[in-house]
Amino acid sequence: MTSLLLKGGTVYDSSQGIKAQKLDIAVRNAKIAELAANIDPKDFDEIIDVTNKIVAPGLIDLHCHVFHGFNSSGVHPDVVGVGSGVTTVVDGGSAGHSNFGGFPTYIIPNSKTRVLCMIHISSTGLSVMPELTSIENIDVEQTARVVRENFPLTRGIKIRAIGPTTETLGVEIVKLAKQAAIDSKTRLMVHIGELYHQGKTLTQELLPLLTRGDILTHTFTPNPGKIIDAQGKVLSEVFEAQKKGVTLDTAFGRYNFSFDIAKMALDQGLIPNTISTDMTILGRQNSAHSMTEMLTRFVALGFSLEDVIKMTTENSAIALDMLDSIGTLRIGNEADISVLSVVKGDWNVSDVKGNILTTSKAIIPYITIKTGDVITPDFGPHPWGFLPNRNIK
Repeated sequence: MTSLLLKGGTVYDSSQGIKAQKLDIAVRNAKIAELAANIDPKDFDEIIDVTNKIVAPGLIDLHCHVFHGFNSSGVHPDVVGVGSGVTTVVDGGSAGHSNFGGFPTYIIPNSKTRVLCMIHISSTGLSVMPELTSIENIDVEQTARVVRENFPLTRGIKIRAIGPTTETLGVEIVKLAKQAAIDSKTRLMVHIGELYHQGKTLTQELLPLLTRGDILTHTFTPNPGKIIDAQGKVLSEVFEAQKKGVTLDTAFGRYNFSFDIAKMALDQGLIPNTISTDMTILGRQNSAHSMTEMLTRFVALGFSLEDVIKMTTENSAIALDMLDSIGTLRIGNEADISVLSVVKGDWNVSDVKGNILTTSKAIIPYITIKTGDVITPDFGPHPWGFLPNRNIK
């Protein structure tokens, strides 16, 4: 196909200030050619009626794990990606410098979804757990080199500031990861929230190390090292980090998202920048489920449709320093588009603790346009598809 017309959708593109009903999008030669009302449908190879659908720049999952076939937890990029309404996924440090070659050699050539990568400061990434047991697991020079040599596929450095080395090395492990980010002229993504280890936590100590462009992920974790202190107050260092340009990402994962923490933070005026899944094979089955279910969770928390789309398009592209090419429907750009349905009903969404919120709107993928190709979503993560659980009264 060389031309496609998406006709009559409600278009959200915060990067261009667009929020318009019954707007058409023309795609020619895999690029966005025109956004306008009532585009003449003649001379298009395919016309898709998207009336009553939300049409947005291709959604971006800023934190997931897609080292499929290498790590046991890695989901295929197209399962969490184009098969779920997402056009770009960012692997959150599944590989380190010694095994990163699996991405360009095997993962990227076999994925329709755009895949970008954070490189773990541990030499072998998440292939062996715990990934950091001593300083010998870290090679700052080699990690920075791999990021530099594989840019723009590689977007930064990842560290999980948890586990046994928080007691033995403390914040020094974060300083080493930050040095690799500096040396590679990219950014640092830091995972917070101790799951098993109940000793020292690093969150409050590491936050001042983060600078503009860095990413704090699992912002709403309920686990030790969370952003809320013993008095229920958001750490002042979190506000300070966001003010200086650190992205606050809300990756869900299997253990790191609490509605109670989210409500406390929101009530105190802390608004996260981005929404992501931290998707793994078990996460798709048991917890995060899909990016669109993440959007539904945020709608249940009181965010608008416009808010959640901005957080997964423009804001995520800014976090990657890529708004010139993704997260926007700018004319001339590659045609990456997410078309979503909003289904009214009584829905339940849950956090990692099993707490439930109800909502009257559920967001699910309708079709995905990746580089101009039309992709129908897969069946979905639940036995009944993409919709969340029904609220049975």
